[in-house]
Amino acid sequence: MDALEMESKLQQTFQLNPSTDLKDAAVLDYYVGATYWCKQQGYSAQQLSGFFTVAHSSLEKVKDQPDSLVDTFKEFRKMLVGISAEPGPDVESGGLEFFNADQAKSIADYLHSSLFQHFKLYEFMFHHSQSMEIVGSDLSVEVPLPAETPFPPPLDEGISESTYKEFLTIPTPSLSSTEEGKTAEEEVKPATPIQVELPPEVEDIFNKLTPEDVRSVVEDVSSELLQSLQAGVEQKMRQYENNMLSRINKIHVVLPEPVGELEAAEK
Repeated sequence: MDALEMESKLQQTFQLNPSTDLKDAAVLDYYVGATYWCKQQGYSAQQLSGFFTVAHSSLEKVKDQPDSLVDTFKEFRKMLVGISAEPGPDVESGGLEFFNADQAKSIADYLHSSLFQHFKLYEFMFHHSQSMEIVGSDLSVEVPLPAETPFPPPLDEGISESTYKEFLTIPTPSLSSTEEGKTAEEEVKPATPIQVELPPEVEDIFNKLTPEDVRSVVEDVSSELLQSLQAGVEQKMRQYENNMLSRINKIHVVLPEPVGELEAAEK
């Protein structure tokens, strides 16, 4: 297996959830590193099992019992007792006699750099509650308009932007065209024009109106007129349909009996 396959297998075996639990993620990283290190050392299946037992037992001791670093290291040394020693009745054994002295030294160096050197970090992770910080943010989401007339328009009625600007939009008068229009109006005006004085507040309202405001007012008025017209047409169609159905129901067709059959029946 490569590192990713080892991670998937160990995650399934120990039922870890590293995507949502950072503690499980740290434990899984520790196990994957130990297993991959054994693969690099070329250990056999028995040696891999023995080393993983040592690594797992040491981490579980830190996890279950918050002992000191010295006590955990003593338990680790007990598991290495008997390596490269001659078998005998008085010789204690930790069950790892299939390792030699050089391999035992490599195991000690690895656990020193991976576990014992970060002992306080693992102890704090297992036995201290972590502070949780929840960060929230507001997000404005634009939703589509309801499917009611006149908005939004059907997609099959869409036109190009150039056509819309050329034929449908109301052009904004420029300054030069406005001056020319004023000049033309002054020439066409009669000699004595009728002056209509408006209140100042009314003049301010008209001066503030833009082409977009005028277009919005026209669209609103036309929408109301079209809706009322559509409702009236639908009501008349329903009345006409009801009248036709009532007339159809009143029609009874009676077919006359043949004369020959009637005389045969009388005989």
